[in-house]
Amino acid sequence: MKKKRGIWKISVILAAACILFLSGCTEPDRSYTILKGHDFAVWSVRFSPDGRFFASGGMDDTIIVRDASTLRILRTLKGHTNQVISIGFSPDSKRLASCGNDEKVILWDVASGTSLKTLEGHKGDVWAVSFSPDGRTLASSGKDGQIILWDVATGRMIRVLEGHKGSVNTLSFAPRGALLASGGDDNNIILWDTKKGSPIRTLKGHQSWVKSLAFSADGGKIVSGGMDQLIFLWDAATGKPIFSRHGHKSLVFGVSASPDGRFLASGSGDQSVMIWDAATGTPLKKVKEPYGYALSVAFSPDSKTLAAGCQERLVLIFDIEKELVKR
Repeated sequence: MKKKRGIWKISVILAAACILFLSGCTEPDRSYTILKGHDFAVWSVRFSPDGRFFASGGMDDTIIVRDASTLRILRTLKGHTNQVISIGFSPDSKRLASCGNDEKVILWDVASGTSLKTLEGHKGDVWAVSFSPDGRTLASSGKDGQIILWDVATGRMIRVLEGHKGSVNTLSFAPRGALLASGGDDNNIILWDTKKGSPIRTLKGHQSWVKSLAFSADGGKIVSGGMDQLIFLWDAATGKPIFSRHGHKSLVFGVSASPDGRFLASGSGDQSVMIWDAATGTPLKKVKEPYGYALSVAFSPDSKTLAAGCQERLVLIFDIEKELVKR
Protein backbone atom coordinates (compact mmCIF):
# COMPACT_ATOMS: atom_id res chain seq x y z
CA MET A 1 0.00 0.00 0.00
CA LYS A 2 2.83 2.37 0.92
CA LYS A 3 4.55 1.55 -2.36
CA LYS A 4 1.38 2.39 -4.32
CA ARG A 5 1.01 5.67 -2.46
CA GLY A 6 4.61 6.53 -3.26
CA ILE A 7 4.08 5.78 -6.95
CA TRP A 8 0.87 7.84 -6.89
CA LYS A 9 2.67 10.85 -5.37
CA ILE A 10 5.43 10.66 -7.97
CA SER A 11 2.82 10.48 -10.73
CA VAL A 12 1.08 13.59 -9.41
CA ILE A 13 4.37 15.50 -9.27
CA LEU A 14 5.33 14.44 -12.80
CA ALA A 15 1.87 15.37 -14.10
CA ALA A 16 2.11 18.81 -12.52
CA ALA A 17 5.57 19.32 -14.00
CA CYS A 18 4.29 18.34 -17.44
CA ILE A 19 1.39 20.80 -17.17
CA LEU A 20 3.77 23.60 -16.26
CA PHE A 21 6.14 22.70 -19.08
CA LEU A 22 3.43 22.46 -21.70
CA SER A 23 1.85 25.73 -20.58
CA GLY A 24 5.17 27.51 -21.00
CA CYS A 25 5.25 28.61 -17.37
CA THR A 26 7.61 27.45 -14.64
CA GLU A 27 7.59 27.80 -10.90
CA PRO A 28 9.45 30.79 -9.41
CA ASP A 29 13.21 30.44 -9.84
CA ARG A 30 15.71 32.55 -7.92
CA SER A 31 14.21 36.02 -7.55
CA TYR A 32 11.98 35.78 -10.62
CA THR A 33 9.63 33.52 -12.50
CA ILE A 34 10.82 32.03 -15.78
CA LEU A 35 8.52 31.73 -18.79
CA LYS A 36 9.36 29.32 -21.60
CA GLY A 37 7.83 29.05 -25.04
CA HIS A 38 10.08 30.73 -27.59
CA ASP A 39 12.77 28.83 -29.49
CA PHE A 40 15.17 31.74 -29.77
CA ALA A 41 15.80 35.22 -28.32
CA VAL A 42 12.86 37.29 -27.06
CA TRP A 43 13.10 40.76 -28.60
CA SER A 44 9.96 42.40 -27.24
CA VAL A 45 7.61 42.08 -24.25
CA ARG A 46 4.39 43.98 -23.53
CA PHE A 47 1.43 43.94 -21.13
CA SER A 48 -1.96 44.95 -22.51
CA PRO A 49 -3.28 48.26 -21.10
CA ASP A 50 -6.26 46.51 -19.48
CA GLY A 51 -3.93 44.11 -17.67
CA ARG A 52 -5.50 40.97 -19.14
CA PHE A 53 -2.79 39.90 -21.55
CA PHE A 54 0.98 39.59 -21.74
CA ALA A 55 2.72 39.12 -25.08
CA SER A 56 6.24 38.42 -26.26
CA GLY A 57 7.79 38.45 -29.73
CA GLY A 58 10.97 36.72 -30.74
CA MET A 59 13.62 35.56 -33.11
CA ASP A 60 11.57 32.42 -33.80
CA ASP A 61 9.18 34.56 -35.93
CA THR A 62 6.30 34.13 -33.45
CA ILE A 63 4.31 36.09 -30.87
CA ILE A 64 3.11 34.33 -27.73
CA VAL A 65 0.02 35.72 -25.99
CA ARG A 66 -0.57 34.77 -22.35
CA ASP A 67 -3.13 35.33 -19.64
CA ALA A 68 -1.40 38.03 -17.59
CA SER A 69 -2.74 36.76 -14.27
CA THR A 70 -1.85 33.07 -14.67
CA LEU A 71 0.91 33.46 -17.29
CA ARG A 72 -0.54 30.47 -19.18
CA ILE A 73 -0.11 30.51 -22.94
CA LEU A 74 -3.39 31.34 -24.68
CA ARG A 75 -2.20 31.27 -28.28
CA THR A 76 0.81 31.63 -30.53
CA LEU A 77 0.56 34.05 -33.45
CA LYS A 78 2.28 32.97 -36.65
CA GLY A 79 2.46 35.16 -39.73
CA HIS A 80 5.92 36.69 -39.87
CA THR A 81 8.56 34.99 -42.00
CA ASN A 82 11.51 36.41 -40.08
CA GLN A 83 12.21 37.43 -36.49
CA VAL A 84 9.70 39.62 -34.64
CA ILE A 85 11.50 42.68 -33.28
CA SER A 86 8.73 44.79 -31.72
CA ILE A 87 5.12 44.40 -30.58
CA GLY A 88 2.56 46.77 -29.11
CA PHE A 89 -1.03 46.64 -27.87
CA SER A 90 -3.71 49.10 -28.92
CA PRO A 91 -5.08 51.35 -26.13
CA ASP A 92 -8.28 49.26 -25.90
CA SER A 93 -6.21 46.04 -25.74
CA LYS A 94 -8.20 44.52 -28.62
CA ARG A 95 -5.43 44.66 -31.21
CA LEU A 96 -1.75 43.86 -31.30
CA ALA A 97 0.75 45.23 -33.80
CA SER A 98 3.98 43.43 -34.64
CA CYS A 99 6.92 44.07 -36.94
CA GLY A 100 10.15 42.41 -37.87
CA ASN A 101 12.88 41.57 -40.29
CA ASP A 102 10.47 40.43 -42.99
CA GLU A 103 9.80 44.16 -43.68
CA LYS A 104 6.16 43.79 -42.61
CA VAL A 105 3.83 45.17 -39.96
CA ILE A 106 0.96 42.88 -38.97
CA LEU A 107 -2.22 43.83 -37.08
CA TRP A 108 -3.76 41.05 -34.99
CA ASP A 109 -7.04 40.48 -33.18
CA VAL A 110 -5.95 39.63 -29.64
CA ALA A 111 -9.04 37.62 -28.66
CA SER A 112 -8.94 35.25 -31.64
CA GLY A 113 -5.30 35.47 -32.71
CA THR A 114 -6.45 36.26 -36.25
CA SER A 115 -4.29 38.35 -38.56
CA LEU A 116 -6.35 41.40 -39.57
CA LYS A 117 -4.03 43.32 -41.89
CA THR A 118 -0.51 43.21 -43.22
CA LEU A 119 1.02 46.64 -43.79
CA GLU A 120 3.83 46.90 -46.32
CA GLY A 121 5.74 50.04 -47.14
CA HIS A 122 9.13 49.87 -45.48
CA LYS A 123 12.22 49.13 -47.55
CA GLY A 124 14.07 47.06 -45.00
CA ASP A 125 13.71 45.53 -41.54
CA VAL A 126 11.00 47.10 -39.36
CA TRP A 127 12.12 47.58 -35.77
CA ALA A 128 9.44 49.51 -33.88
CA VAL A 129 5.67 49.98 -33.66
CA SER A 130 3.50 52.20 -31.46
CA PHE A 131 -0.24 52.96 -31.36
CA SER A 132 -1.56 56.50 -30.94
CA PRO A 133 -3.58 57.17 -27.75
CA ASP A 134 -6.89 57.01 -29.64
CA GLY A 135 -5.89 53.77 -31.36
CA ARG A 136 -6.60 55.15 -34.83
CA THR A 137 -2.99 55.56 -35.95
CA LEU A 138 -0.07 53.18 -35.88
CA ALA A 139 3.53 54.34 -36.27
CA SER A 140 6.29 52.05 -37.53
CA SER A 141 9.98 52.57 -38.21
CA GLY A 142 13.11 50.68 -39.11
CA LYS A 143 16.27 50.27 -41.08
CA ASP A 144 15.17 52.51 -43.97
CA GLY A 145 15.18 55.56 -41.67
CA GLN A 146 11.51 56.27 -42.26
CA ILE A 147 8.63 56.56 -39.82
CA ILE A 148 5.36 55.53 -41.45
CA LEU A 149 1.99 56.54 -39.98
CA TRP A 150 -0.81 54.10 -40.83
CA ASP A 151 -4.60 54.33 -40.61
CA VAL A 152 -5.47 51.34 -38.39
CA ALA A 153 -9.01 50.98 -39.75
CA THR A 154 -8.08 50.88 -43.42
CA GLY A 155 -4.41 49.87 -43.34
CA ARG A 156 -3.57 52.79 -45.59
CA MET A 157 -0.42 54.85 -45.26
CA ILE A 158 -1.19 58.34 -43.92
CA ARG A 159 2.24 59.94 -44.23
CA VAL A 160 5.97 59.35 -43.92
CA LEU A 161 8.11 61.22 -41.40
CA GLU A 162 11.77 61.75 -42.28
CA GLY A 163 14.35 63.45 -40.12
CA HIS A 164 16.75 60.85 -38.75
CA LYS A 165 20.05 60.06 -40.43
CA GLY A 166 20.16 56.28 -40.37
CA SER A 167 17.95 53.60 -38.86
CA VAL A 168 15.06 54.51 -36.53
CA ASN A 169 15.22 51.93 -33.76
CA THR A 170 12.46 52.90 -31.36
CA LEU A 171 9.11 54.72 -31.20
CA SER A 172 6.65 55.79 -28.54
CA PHE A 173 3.47 57.84 -28.71
CA ALA A 174 2.75 60.10 -25.75
CA PRO A 175 -0.21 58.96 -23.62
CA ARG A 176 -2.31 61.87 -24.88
CA GLY A 177 -2.44 63.93 -28.05
CA ALA A 178 -0.46 63.49 -31.26
CA LEU A 179 3.10 63.64 -29.92
CA LEU A 180 5.46 60.88 -31.10
CA ALA A 181 9.05 60.27 -29.98
CA SER A 182 11.60 58.42 -32.11
CA GLY A 183 15.20 57.38 -31.49
CA GLY A 184 17.81 56.38 -34.02
CA ASP A 185 21.32 55.53 -35.10
CA ASP A 186 22.12 59.26 -35.37
CA ASN A 187 22.16 59.36 -31.51
CA ASN A 188 19.13 61.66 -31.51
CA ILE A 189 15.56 61.59 -30.24
CA ILE A 190 13.07 63.54 -32.32
CA LEU A 191 9.66 64.68 -31.08
CA TRP A 192 7.02 64.87 -33.82
CA ASP A 193 3.63 66.48 -34.27
CA THR A 194 1.98 63.60 -36.13
CA LYS A 195 -1.04 65.68 -37.17
CA LYS A 196 1.15 68.16 -39.03
CA GLY A 197 3.82 65.61 -39.91
CA SER A 198 6.57 67.91 -38.69
CA PRO A 199 9.35 67.69 -36.07
CA ILE A 200 8.93 69.77 -32.92
CA ARG A 201 12.40 69.44 -31.41
CA THR A 202 15.46 67.20 -31.29
CA LEU A 203 16.81 65.83 -28.01
CA LYS A 204 20.59 65.53 -27.99
CA GLY A 205 22.61 63.84 -25.27
CA HIS A 206 23.27 60.22 -26.19
CA GLN A 207 26.75 59.57 -27.54
CA SER A 208 25.72 56.56 -29.62
CA TRP A 209 22.63 54.86 -31.07
CA VAL A 210 19.36 55.27 -29.19
CA LYS A 211 17.95 51.76 -28.81
CA SER A 212 14.82 52.26 -26.71
CA LEU A 213 12.57 54.98 -25.30
CA ALA A 214 9.26 55.33 -23.49
CA PHE A 215 7.01 58.10 -22.18
CA SER A 216 6.05 58.40 -18.54
CA ALA A 217 2.37 57.76 -17.79
CA ASP A 218 1.62 61.49 -17.51
CA GLY A 219 3.43 62.22 -20.77
CA GLY A 220 5.72 64.76 -19.12
CA LYS A 221 8.93 62.75 -19.32
CA ILE A 222 10.75 60.40 -21.67
CA VAL A 223 13.20 57.69 -20.61
CA SER A 224 15.75 56.48 -23.14
CA GLY A 225 18.66 54.06 -23.35
CA GLY A 226 21.30 53.30 -25.93
CA MET A 227 24.61 51.97 -27.14
CA ASP A 228 26.47 54.43 -24.89
CA GLN A 229 25.31 52.41 -21.83
CA LEU A 230 23.44 55.46 -20.51
CA ILE A 231 19.91 55.98 -19.22
CA PHE A 232 18.47 59.46 -19.84
CA LEU A 233 15.34 61.02 -18.41
CA TRP A 234 14.09 63.97 -20.45
CA ASP A 235 11.57 66.76 -19.93
CA ALA A 236 9.19 66.23 -22.85
CA ALA A 237 8.04 69.87 -22.87
CA THR A 238 11.48 71.47 -23.07
CA GLY A 239 13.58 68.65 -24.51
CA LYS A 240 16.12 69.16 -21.74
CA PRO A 241 17.68 66.19 -19.89
CA ILE A 242 16.57 65.86 -16.27
CA PHE A 243 19.35 63.40 -15.54
CA SER A 244 21.53 60.74 -17.14
CA ARG A 245 22.83 57.66 -15.35
CA HIS A 246 25.47 55.05 -16.03
CA GLY A 247 24.69 51.75 -14.30
CA HIS A 248 25.20 49.14 -16.99
CA LYS A 249 28.47 47.84 -18.40
CA SER A 250 27.13 47.29 -21.90
CA LEU A 251 24.56 48.76 -24.26
CA VAL A 252 21.03 49.37 -22.99
CA PHE A 253 18.58 47.42 -25.15
CA GLY A 254 15.30 48.28 -23.43
CA VAL A 255 13.76 50.82 -21.06
CA SER A 256 10.34 51.25 -19.45
CA ALA A 257 8.58 53.66 -17.06
CA SER A 258 6.18 52.33 -14.43
CA PRO A 259 2.59 53.63 -14.80
CA ASP A 260 2.55 54.84 -11.18
CA GLY A 261 5.50 57.12 -11.93
CA ARG A 262 7.79 55.65 -9.26
CA PHE A 263 10.24 53.54 -11.23
CA LEU A 264 12.26 53.21 -14.40
CA ALA A 265 13.62 49.92 -15.66
CA SER A 266 16.39 49.01 -18.08
CA GLY A 267 17.73 45.84 -19.67
CA SER A 268 21.27 45.51 -20.96
CA GLY A 269 23.84 43.50 -22.84
CA ASP A 270 25.66 43.05 -19.53
CA GLN A 271 23.00 40.43 -18.68
CA SER A 272 21.30 42.56 -16.05
CA VAL A 273 17.98 44.27 -15.37
CA MET A 274 18.02 47.47 -13.32
CA ILE A 275 15.27 49.27 -11.42
CA TRP A 276 15.73 53.01 -10.86
CA ASP A 277 14.01 55.68 -8.78
CA ALA A 278 12.23 57.79 -11.40
CA ALA A 279 12.40 60.97 -9.32
CA THR A 280 16.10 60.94 -8.47
CA GLY A 281 17.70 58.47 -10.86
CA THR A 282 19.02 56.46 -7.92
CA PRO A 283 19.64 52.81 -8.80
CA LEU A 284 17.40 50.70 -6.54
CA LYS A 285 18.20 47.18 -7.71
CA LYS A 286 20.41 45.43 -10.24
CA VAL A 287 19.53 41.82 -10.99
CA LYS A 288 22.15 39.77 -12.80
CA GLU A 289 20.56 37.00 -14.85
CA PRO A 290 22.35 34.10 -16.58
CA TYR A 291 20.22 34.03 -19.71
CA GLY A 292 22.15 36.32 -22.04
CA TYR A 293 21.30 39.90 -22.97
CA ALA A 294 18.20 41.49 -21.42
CA LEU A 295 16.68 42.68 -24.70
CA SER A 296 13.43 44.28 -23.57
CA VAL A 297 11.60 45.33 -20.40
CA ALA A 298 8.00 46.27 -19.64
CA PHE A 299 5.99 47.16 -16.54
CA SER A 300 2.49 45.83 -15.94
CA PRO A 301 -0.37 48.40 -15.81
CA ASP A 302 -0.53 48.17 -12.00
CA SER A 303 3.25 48.73 -11.74
CA LYS A 304 3.64 45.63 -9.57
CA THR A 305 5.35 43.44 -12.16
CA LEU A 306 8.29 43.86 -14.50
CA ALA A 307 8.90 41.56 -17.47
CA ALA A 308 12.20 41.11 -19.29
CA GLY A 309 12.81 39.34 -22.60
CA CYS A 310 16.15 37.55 -22.81
CA GLN A 311 18.61 36.36 -25.42
CA GLU A 312 18.36 32.74 -24.26
CA ARG A 313 14.69 32.18 -25.28
CA LEU A 314 13.20 33.07 -21.89
CA VAL A 315 11.03 35.76 -20.33
CA LEU A 316 11.68 36.73 -16.70
CA ILE A 317 8.87 38.03 -14.49
CA PHE A 318 9.84 40.13 -11.46
CA ASP A 319 7.70 41.09 -8.48
CA ILE A 320 8.75 44.73 -7.96
CA GLU A 321 8.03 44.99 -4.24
CA LYS A 322 9.79 41.72 -3.46
CA GLU A 323 12.81 42.78 -5.51
CA LEU A 324 13.10 46.07 -3.63
CA VAL A 325 12.74 44.37 -0.25
CA LYS A 326 15.75 42.18 -1.15
CA ARG A 327 18.06 45.03 -2.10
